[in-house]
Amino acid sequence: MKRVVVTGMGVISPLSCDKETFWEKILNGETGISDLTKLDSSYYKGITRSAEVHLEDEYNNAEVLQHFKPYGKAVSYAAAAVDRGLKDAGLEDKIPQKNNYGIILGTTNGNQDIVERIVDEWNLEMEHESLNEAASENLAYFRPIELSASIAKFYNLGGTNMVIPTACAAGNYAIGTACSMIREGRSPVIIAGGADPFTRSCYTVFYRLGAMAKNDCRPFDQNRTGMVVGEGAAVLILEELEHALARGAKIYGEIKGYGLACDAYDPTAPDPEGSGATLSMNNALHASNMDIHSITYVSAHGTGTKANDAHEVKAMSNVFGEKIDTLYVNGIKSMLGHCMGAASAIEAVSALLSLYNQKIPRNYNTEKIDEAFNKTFRIQPYPEIENKVDNVLSNSFAFGGNICSVIFSKYDTK
Repeated sequence: MKRVVVTGMGVISPLSCDKETFWEKILNGETGISDLTKLDSSYYKGITRSAEVHLEDEYNNAEVLQHFKPYGKAVSYAAAAVDRGLKDAGLEDKIPQKNNYGIILGTTNGNQDIVERIVDEWNLEMEHESLNEAASENLAYFRPIELSASIAKFYNLGGTNMVIPTACAAGNYAIGTACSMIREGRSPVIIAGGADPFTRSCYTVFYRLGAMAKNDCRPFDQNRTGMVVGEGAAVLILEELEHALARGAKIYGEIKGYGLACDAYDPTAPDPEGSGATLSMNNALHASNMDIHSITYVSAHGTGTKANDAHEVKAMSNVFGEKIDTLYVNGIKSMLGHCMGAASAIEAVSALLSLYNQKIPRNYNTEKIDEAFNKTFRIQPYPEIENKVDNVLSNSFAFGGNICSVIFSKYDTK
């Protein structure tokens, strides 16, 4: 079976739209969470925190910005991430005119911001024909497949193009699917990740569910109050190892395996027993030929909500047993907010940079682990670990019980 490595990354996040700056801020514990500016905060009593991207302030490729502007924010963010990822991989000028390179992107909201823009800008009481004439140009870009198809066309990607809408686990689903396709020899290179825009509908749903924090996001903390809605995009350039070596590519790490599962429990609430997450992690370990002692740390889903964090701890306890007491757990949504379908893709960038630089980022805002947890783990700030980061298990959970765990590993020439 072919080996799959990561040779490039692009990230568009509330923390930064530059990979190196993103990593520096992660290590320094800086935050991308601030006051809500993209919506009228007066509608959301007491909830005014968000994690927003201001792409034009940090990304200066005018050609990409102009070309993708009609498509909406999700596509614009994804295209910018792809642009930076291809350049990072040294592929921007080397994509052949006829190729079998692919792109697979995950999302929660897709191009929902286009619909909201039409509702805001057009009078829906206009005569039917007039409304169609006014809005048809915008609606032409609404189709979810545009998220991958428009980018495939722009970047000359002749292979698979696919959108996976498995909500907040979609980024990992895309990475895992791409990994399988490369292993099977279907493509030498696939761009995989996730993208989501900041939308009124998404913010309002989590507000009405009572799931959002008033101030800080505090994963696994005794006093956690909820999550913070974010947005963004991130992609990995996944490449078959021999293809990467033949062109002298830099290798950030390797994808050893992934696991999928479903809670089959509730449309929004996770199974308190952690059944799906337990199965997903065990499936990832099995697919990677690893046992629990191989894992250096868990990149947690860690939303900061009462139910989700308890469910994840239960699942980690099921999988790791007594080892959980010495397990490092990393929850970077405390700095990034929850970027929906982009969340696990952004966290994958952090995990790979951790492997490449041999450092585990500290955890911030978590002061005391919830006393309700029967087990404890290392999530409080701890010294950076040098030369010991071998394998990272990255969890992502979503509405509908969709769960995906991916194992990223330090690249070994053997």
